[in-house]
Amino acid sequence: MKLIKQPNSWSCMAAAAAMAFDCEIKDITERVGHDGNEVIHYGLRPPACFKGFHIQEIVDVGLLFGFSMTLIESAPSQTPDGTHIYDITKWSQFLDNQHRFECYLNNNQGILIGKARKYMHAVAFDKSEIYDPRGRIYDIDDCDLFLESLWIVSKNQIIPRK
Repeated sequence: MKLIKQPNSWSCMAAAAAMAFDCEIKDITERVGHDGNEVIHYGLRPPACFKGFHIQEIVDVGLLFGFSMTLIESAPSQTPDGTHIYDITKWSQFLDNQHRFECYLNNNQGILIGKARKYMHAVAFDKSEIYDPRGRIYDIDDCDLFLESLWIVSKNQIIPRK
């Protein structure tokens, strides 16, 4: 995996996807159909005011490139109605959720999404090495994100037609 720096403060998701798919940011934005710079949250300051990119747009582009993406949540839960929440904490092959998350992270590559100081941020990962679109490569132990989800990127055998 090669480090790709985000060209602006709202394109971390596109840059992380480009790293995970081994392509350029322009390949992502061309297929998504926008560059993320549309202001959609007028009451917020940059970068939060910009549209940016949604993970579903990245999943769709990944399929076009022949990749599948598998979601791994850091703290999965289930609820019948949005009020009664049951946290899933017991796993037959893992000690706990942290062990589960680390196992997937240490053995795959893809995209990590989490909250930085104030806003959400996306980075690429290859095994336990983080490729941060802000311009750094570092070990997962030095990651300052409050991790929300991990998306494993795998080469797919079926490429959908347009």
